[in-house]
Amino acid sequence: MTYPPAGEPNQNQYLGGYPPPPPGPPPTGAFPAQPAAPGYPPQAQPQYPPTQGWQQAPPTQGWQQPPPVQPPTQGWQQPPPMQPPVQPPMQPYAPPRSSMPWVPIGVIAGILVLAVIGGVLVITKVFGGKDDEPTTPLAAPATTGGAAPTTGGLKTPSKTSAPAAGPAKYKAPGDVCGMDLSALGQYSFKKEKSTPNVRNTGGIARADCDFDLRTSAGVKVTFNIKTQVYSTAKEAKSYFDSGYDLDKQRYFDGELSGMGERAYGTNRDWDIGSKTSDYTIRLVDSNLYLSISLVTFGTAFVPKDQLKPKAVDEMKAILGKMPAA
Repeated sequence: MTYPPAGEPNQNQYLGGYPPPPPGPPPTGAFPAQPAAPGYPPQAQPQYPPTQGWQQAPPTQGWQQPPPVQPPTQGWQQPPPMQPPVQPPMQPYAPPRSSMPWVPIGVIAGILVLAVIGGVLVITKVFGGKDDEPTTPLAAPATTGGAAPTTGGLKTPSKTSAPAAGPAKYKAPGDVCGMDLSALGQYSFKKEKSTPNVRNTGGIARADCDFDLRTSAGVKVTFNIKTQVYSTAKEAKSYFDSGYDLDKQRYFDGELSGMGERAYGTNRDWDIGSKTSDYTIRLVDSNLYLSISLVTFGTAFVPKDQLKPKAVDEMKAILGKMPAA
């Protein structure tokens, strides 16, 4: 049916003049209003009566611990002794690893310093510093004759004693570059250059000369003279013996006679880009130490039998020119 219904409205009951709508859902389809939810009265809190002496307290929760109950003690009873807490064992004191024994280290450092100083003094004594001759091959000591003396049933090593030290026999020679080199024969065919070096170091008069020579075939030759005049013969012999002991271990050729109190020669060949041959003689006579070196540079080594006779002849000539004291 259609709404509103046909007919005349009741103007006395409705201002609009239409009868009331029929029962049922409103024409717009809206739901009718819902009644309000009934209210609930407040809950009364349960009241627990106080516990009596014979009643137990309510159980505690899982996270609560009841306090321990101690029985009352009588006048004649003593409370149980309290146990002292257990202390962890004491660890022995150990010094830190970083602590250093400074006193022993200082002592060791001092000993090392003294050892180094002593080594430097020994090396200086043996090699004579920068003013001494280079480390060319040295010679071996003379052999001793006869049996070694014995002491208390034990053999003691024998050693050839140097001649007794006497008064100084030589004085400083000065410039030795003026020496005659004719005894060298073909090795002094042409003198290209000579370099003198005269000085006094530590009371030792030194005179050196380095010669640059050529043979007739153009082979390069060097000839070196080194003299050291000491104040006493003992000092000269001490220096000679130190060099002798060193050369004996290397390029030793043999003892040489007819020159001073003691003399020896060394020989070596080595390749430094050219074939180099060297014959050196060292001698001591009273307070004089003297050495010469004859060295050739070429495409072939020079046999010792060719160098040695020339070096020996020149050494004898130079020794004869040394000025007497």
